[in-house]
Amino acid sequence: MAPKIERIDTIPLIIATLEKMNVQKTIDSIFIAHGNWIGLSYGQLTVLFVTYVLHSLTHHFYGVESWANQHKTVIERVTGWNVGEKDATDDRLGKLAQVFGENDEYISEFQIQMGQGIICAYQLPTKIVRYDTTAFNVYHDPESRKNGILEFGHSKDHRPDLLQFKQGLATLDPSGVPILSETLPGNRADDPCYFPAWQRMVKTIGNPDFLYIADCKAAALETRAAIDHEKGYYLFPLPMTGEIPRLIKELVLNPGQAFQEIVLLPKDEDQNERVVGKGFVVNQQMEKQLESGTVHRWQERWMVSLSNSHAQRRKKSFQDRLDKAESKLAKLKAKTNDSVDSFKLKAEKILQACNVEAYFHLEINDSVTLQKKYIGRGRPGPNTPFKMVEVLNLDLMVNRNEEAIEEFKALAGWRIFATNVDENSMTLNQSTQYYRDEWLVERGFHRLKKGHIPVLPLFLRLQKRIKGLMVMLTIALQALTLMEFVVRRELSKADEPIAGLVPGNPKMKTKRPTAERLLSQFDSLHLLIEEKGEKISGVVVEELTALQKRILTLLDLPEKTYDLSFVVGKKN
Repeated sequence: MAPKIERIDTIPLIIATLEKMNVQKTIDSIFIAHGNWIGLSYGQLTVLFVTYVLHSLTHHFYGVESWANQHKTVIERVTGWNVGEKDATDDRLGKLAQVFGENDEYISEFQIQMGQGIICAYQLPTKIVRYDTTAFNVYHDPESRKNGILEFGHSKDHRPDLLQFKQGLATLDPSGVPILSETLPGNRADDPCYFPAWQRMVKTIGNPDFLYIADCKAAALETRAAIDHEKGYYLFPLPMTGEIPRLIKELVLNPGQAFQEIVLLPKDEDQNERVVGKGFVVNQQMEKQLESGTVHRWQERWMVSLSNSHAQRRKKSFQDRLDKAESKLAKLKAKTNDSVDSFKLKAEKILQACNVEAYFHLEINDSVTLQKKYIGRGRPGPNTPFKMVEVLNLDLMVNRNEEAIEEFKALAGWRIFATNVDENSMTLNQSTQYYRDEWLVERGFHRLKKGHIPVLPLFLRLQKRIKGLMVMLTIALQALTLMEFVVRRELSKADEPIAGLVPGNPKMKTKRPTAERLLSQFDSLHLLIEEKGEKISGVVVEELTALQKRILTLLDLPEKTYDLSFVVGKKN
């Protein structure tokens, strides 16, 4: 047999991380394989697939079989499994995804056990949990929407013509590690999702003693009442709909107390404190009847806050709309067949299009003049007959409503954040800091949409398999975020940045490397396999560099993770 080289790359590191997460054992304890299922177990095949996803940056089932055969020796040396040639076919992976996607109770139990294991194994903080949803648009046939997750709905990607499904994700601060993921129908409203998600997170963490942060769709009074009734804590911005704009106007224009500066504390030593806004706190007595019929009463604090940067953006956008509307109105001219009403309607439509109808006063001045109109064809001469006709002249007078404009600018950037946390546990400054870190859950969505774990394009047709695929991709996201968090935590403890991660700038140092940068450092490792007589041997061609050894140390993985050298007898 001619010598053969297999790429090692990140495969041992990824598998070691998944082993530490206890992925295989957790899956095999919950999902019992069918009696005719042979070869790798559900848990082993999941580990193999997730490793493929993080190594190859794709999730397509059809590529796993050839990938596993190309890296067969490396995988077997790392795992100790016997990987058959047909253990990772697209058919088997499709059946695995269907097993995961057809039983919501098993998936919920799996995620709870996985979350509990990860929190314990990596000692993750659990004081703050975030939840949000996003949508994935697909090009599936509309006929495939029957009684499934693919539906038409409000598209965050501005593609209402495409079917979509929604994905909910809950993450822990400050790690950003997902502990809950759920695949939902594309036409489902977000509002009813937040409380059930909170209940599942309580089961995972083991108690309700954490701060639940989400966007304004979570701020329904029913959700807040239910969480407080079950001894939970929340921080939600109130939506700018209904009575909220009027309440903000009353509170801000007549605060009854002095404004406090909102100051953000630095996260790094080279940063300084900075004033990002101002605000005040109002105590509210709340009351809501629960689904059980019980009337629940509780104390709520409203953090009435102004963000300076948000206010500046709002004012600039508002000013641009005012100027655009005024410019269009100045160019508007009445046509011959226009009446006073039709001409004014044209002007009002311009204001509506720019969303500034409340900030202008329109007046139409009309006058009638007599105009000579010649009778007959051709150029008129001195003796050409004519008649005098009345001509309606319309002049548009535009005046800005300065009082309304100033009121808009005074209220721009103000929001109300509702919480049931007492003042001794969370200040106005802290509430602002907590909510400004909402990007942590969005970063997970970015990785699933355009990052290291892309969901799209999606070629699966069976909707149960789509749900199962999202379960496996969530495991990949957990592994990626755990690597990143652990390394950053260790660098922060040691107060020693790491260098050599940025191509072209090897001296650049950082204490906050991304998992993608860390994994890219292992792309140059190979295993040389040779047959000598009755034995087959393998040796790692390259030695681990100092940077690779340090990354393994930071991840709490031994160097022997990459000790793949072997000598074995030939199989008959």
